[in-house]
Amino acid sequence: MKKITRMLIFSALALYLTSLWNQGFKVNFTPYIFIRTILLIALFYYLVLPISKIILLPVNFITLGLLSSLIYFILFYVFISHFSLVEIKAWKFLGLTFGGLVVKPVEINYITNVFLSSFSLSLIINILELIL
Repeated sequence: MKKITRMLIFSALALYLTSLWNQGFKVNFTPYIFIRTILLIALFYYLVLPISKIILLPVNFITLGLLSSLIYFILFYVFISHFSLVEIKAWKFLGLTFGGLVVKPVEINYITNVFLSSFSLSLIINILELIL
């Protein structure tokens, strides 16, 4: 029960944090829809991805993880487009200046934003799992 609760909380935090920094990643925070979205993301990251890692293990060794990254991106895209609980669209990143490091403004298209959203959710969930 503890693992399931952590899984749902990590998925909710990942959705919320990704929607904060990514202006093209819109989450509907209506309670019913948000809970369905959390359950879908948790199911995806804690059930579908581990099973696909086991199935793709030999191919993953041969391609050094490239094929599995592509498969995760495609699975995330199918989950997002099929269930349409999260809206992902193109957006303009306005740039960033942090202590002398300057990141210029850039247009991020739809496919790139799906990849960034998938990467962000995965990264946040993995960081939270390492911390706790």
